[in-house]
Amino acid sequence: MPQAVDATPLSAERADAIATSFSRQGLMTTFGAALTRVMRGEVEIAMPWSEGVTQQHGFFHGGAVGALADSACGYAALSIVGDGEAGLTAEYKINLLSPAQGERLVAVGRVLKPGRTLIVAQGDVYSETAGVRKAVATMLMTLCVVRTLDHV
Repeated sequence: MPQAVDATPLSAERADAIATSFSRQGLMTTFGAALTRVMRGEVEIAMPWSEGVTQQHGFFHGGAVGALADSACGYAALSIVGDGEAGLTAEYKINLLSPAQGERLVAVGRVLKPGRTLIVAQGDVYSETAGVRKAVATMLMTLCVVRTLDHV
């Protein structure tokens, strides 16, 4: 099994650049999601429960679960690439482990294998109620390292 990148603190400048990039994500804004932890190789994003992110049975929609994991993995990748680079999702596989219900969802994205052109990341999503987490999904993702115009 590949060893994840050791999560260590980022420079304030890099953490701010990631927060600025995250604030430009319309979907995460629509979801009410927020960055709750940003480290080198590991990012956590939380999203509160709301009617707007549910399916017909009142659970968090699988699409919302997947989008949260996708963003967490993407920002974990962004935390390790060079200036002027980003990691764009090339593919992912998600396993929905149990119905996602609770006060909020928390996605933790971790870089498993950094690379010059490809990055492999894992995203684990938890439902949370009263501070107790339950695993609801896990994602394995490949990201392609690309040059960007805006440096994040």
